[in-house]
Amino acid sequence: MTPRLPSLLAAAVDEARAEPAGRVTQVYPALAAVDPALLAAAVHAGDAAPVAAGHADARFILMSVAKPFVLAVAVDAVGAARVRSLTGMRATGLPFNDPAAITAAPDGRTNPMVNPGAITVSSLLGDGDVRAGEAAIRDGLSAFAGRALAADAPMVDAIHATNQRNRLLAGLLDERGLLGCDLEDALRLYTYQSCLGITVADLARMGAVLAHGGVDPVEGTRVVGAEAAAVAVEAMALAGMYEATDAWMGAVGLPTKSGIAGGLVAVAPGVGAITAYSPGLDAAGNPVRAQAVARTMTPVLAALG
Repeated sequence: MTPRLPSLLAAAVDEARAEPAGRVTQVYPALAAVDPALLAAAVHAGDAAPVAAGHADARFILMSVAKPFVLAVAVDAVGAARVRSLTGMRATGLPFNDPAAITAAPDGRTNPMVNPGAITVSSLLGDGDVRAGEAAIRDGLSAFAGRALAADAPMVDAIHATNQRNRLLAGLLDERGLLGCDLEDALRLYTYQSCLGITVADLARMGAVLAHGGVDPVEGTRVVGAEAAAVAVEAMALAGMYEATDAWMGAVGLPTKSGIAGGLVAVAPGVGAITAYSPGLDAAGNPVRAQAVARTMTPVLAALG
């Protein structure tokens, strides 16, 4: 780690505060009251602990940032071929929760970084037992983070009660035989993974595991297989920023995943990860100030490689 990394990251966070805050998601009432001024970031490079700045103690739920990590867990559990056969791996060019992504495709398949594909991924864990599926998700993502993670139970219940769009998507998937378990269980598993609570430092370590081919650079232990990590990073590069992914990859170049709770993780293969948290979103559902931090820190992370 360069001695200048903490000051460079702190400066990137300060600069990002000058960006418009964006609009906190209104998709779920449980997330609508979050303070849009919150901003935190972290970088994990090498085998040292992550460096964090801003509101680094702020805890937030993963929401869609869980998708690449659960995808990697599922690939390890059932194999890449089975996962791809049910989720697809095509960019839809549509919002992350648009049912047209299913209905407009001859086979209904999308990709694992938008809600339809991610619901399918979740449904493949637990062999039809929702509790076993929750344990696979919790234990798998805890291994990525290097500590025990837990779901925000009230948030799980609140979001599960108001997820009408995801229920519609799950119904369309079920009609096409693209779920690995009961529709209600698939919804519950998807909601559960979305509500695991983390910090930017946790997320940075998780991203660093993907960057190092499934190996935790701190402990040197394997978390997921190399193929599982590669599939997750491939999916992030395809659609991790939803319909804005092509522009993001052209401008920044790092496979990245965002979530509507405000989290973002960008992976530099072989080097490490940048993470940021800012609840205010742009029109595509990506956190505005978190993107600004990632843009600023990308060349810094590249130099560490």
